[in-house]
Amino acid sequence: MVRLNRAVAEPLHQQLYRQIRDQLERGSFEASVSRLPSSRALARDLGISRLTVNLAFAKLHDEGYLQSRKGSGTFVAERLPKSFLNATALPIASEIARPTPVARRVLEMHDPRSSRQLDYGTAGPPNVSFSPGLPAVDEFPIAIWERLRSQVLARRGTHLLNYASSRGDLSLRKAIATYLCDSRGARCHAEQIVVVAGMQHAMFVATLALVNAGEAVWIEDPGYHQARRVFVFSGAKVVPRPLDRDGMIIGPATKRTAPKLIYLTPSHQFPLGITMSLQRRIAMIDFARKFDSYILEDDYNAEFRFDGPPLPCLQGLDNARRVIYAGTMSKILVPSIRLGYLLLPEQIVDSVVKVRAVMDQHSPSIDQATLARFITEGFFLSHVQRIRKIYADRRAYFIEQFDKYLGKIFRLEVSPAGLHFVAWLRDANDFDAFARTREETDIRPSPLTFFSIEAQLPPAFVFGFAAWTRAQTREGLAKLAASFVRQKSKSTR
Repeated sequence: MVRLNRAVAEPLHQQLYRQIRDQLERGSFEASVSRLPSSRALARDLGISRLTVNLAFAKLHDEGYLQSRKGSGTFVAERLPKSFLNATALPIASEIARPTPVARRVLEMHDPRSSRQLDYGTAGPPNVSFSPGLPAVDEFPIAIWERLRSQVLARRGTHLLNYASSRGDLSLRKAIATYLCDSRGARCHAEQIVVVAGMQHAMFVATLALVNAGEAVWIEDPGYHQARRVFVFSGAKVVPRPLDRDGMIIGPATKRTAPKLIYLTPSHQFPLGITMSLQRRIAMIDFARKFDSYILEDDYNAEFRFDGPPLPCLQGLDNARRVIYAGTMSKILVPSIRLGYLLLPEQIVDSVVKVRAVMDQHSPSIDQATLARFITEGFFLSHVQRIRKIYADRRAYFIEQFDKYLGKIFRLEVSPAGLHFVAWLRDANDFDAFARTREETDIRPSPLTFFSIEAQLPPAFVFGFAAWTRAQTREGLAKLAASFVRQKSKSTR
């Protein structure tokens, strides 16, 4: 039975195509015998247009699932695509090729228990997971975005269908530069901006342009796990640095041991939520100047500060041209847009652009042009202001419900910014019971140890709150609390 959902972003024709294809996989249709309803009949039954049905049928025809018989209608193909139905018969990866040394290092860092946090597949994240880093995609103004996209295509359609600049769309780079100067306290112009495909791509491009294999990169510990993966994959020597209440601690260094790159989240450290002090920021820039290092500033969740306006960025303090500022639209808008940017010191712009050109030429031109209009016409700032209010409400409600259901188990650390909380276990012996609770409920806040390399910290879990409504938050926390009680009772028998 086909069930179409008009409330989700996936187009109706794609839903219809996918569901028919899945029924074929399960053997719901008998090949060469099963005749599908006519497009007119199916459209009437489902309450959709014939065009929608025809689009789905056309895709199934193209992929070999359906065949037409003149005068008889549409039937299931006599031989369904082997690559689809026999996917389990393919050799496993280890039988195809051995991983390279770099790939092995990345695989060694992979924690299979965290795979659901890192790869949501085509179905999207679970209804309630409390995994950190997920934004409220349901609040994205799709109608405005699609209207701007149509206007952009109407005015610049032919131009946008060609290859584009590896630096990024000029109108978007101008819009980003203006936004960063006005809202983040940056000092820049459009020629310093390079458009990339999100934060990980920004880190990868910058690292390949600046860091030779084996050279040191300092990262925060605990810190953003994907940053560590990118730097290892790039061939850098990852050096974890501890944190104090002012941010990353600057370690001793010589010309030989100094890092080539220092990765920081100064406005809102991930995951501990520390805001780097002004004194430490200035000291970091002085250190980078002295040792010819670069600082990669990941301005993580800077727009989402709930006790006042966003703090100025580190780049705005930089008189030594040592700070690379990286930003992404994944948390502000939606992750699937895959657009981010690098604000670069002038002396390294050309090197970064050349690396970016080799990797994938450029980001999608239509999306870049649409985002430029979204920013310049004021929709971006309006969205940020609106979503900040939504997150503030969800944040306050999460704190209230967390204290109600889990307050006796955890001490919730409330930082002034960001879309997650660190919850410290009151009793370290409860760690295993709560880990089992995660498995039983499939609600998966991340263990703090997942983000640590050498850091030895009390047991804690990191909870995201932004992606879920009040009802989902209340039900999810109540489910965790009930499961934890069961797990504790089992362990005491």
